Amino acid sequence: MNTVVMVGKVSDRPFRPGNGERTVAKINVQEESGRSQVFEFDAFGEVGAWVMSNLWVGDIASIRGRLEERVYKERGEEVEELRIVAVRVNLVHKGGARMNRDRDGGRDGGRDAARDGGRDRDSANETTANVTANSDVDDLDDNDEDE
Repeated sequence: MNTVVMVGKVSDRPFRPGNGERTVAKINVQEESGRSQVFEFDAFGEVGAWVMSNLWVGDIASIRGRLEERVYKERGEEVEELRIVAVRVNLVHKGGARMNRDRDGGRDGGRDAARDGGRDRDSANETTANVTANSDVDDLDDNDEDE
């Protein structure tokens, strides 16, 4: 089975490159040795929309997904890339930029509330992008007890 599970701190604001079909986010995962590494993951559809609306720099998130090989052309050269495609994303703990925004009374003129669909930010801790992105999700859910 092709499964990736990681937990880390969101290091950059999620964004939608190009035509906006995918959302790209980065998380910083700290290894047992103390060394940290940044991983980029892609999210599509409802999962991608959830990531755009609910993940902020400094939040702790868990990502469950799969590795996928991607081949594309860049400057006439064929490039092979191994990427992480998220099928489930959870907000484990909010922090960083989100906490500062919550404390400062929302100086952004209400854009945060619009981005969150008007929901109370405190309820975001319980929010999960639990959307079936493909048939692999069923396999992932069946093995939850094995982990």
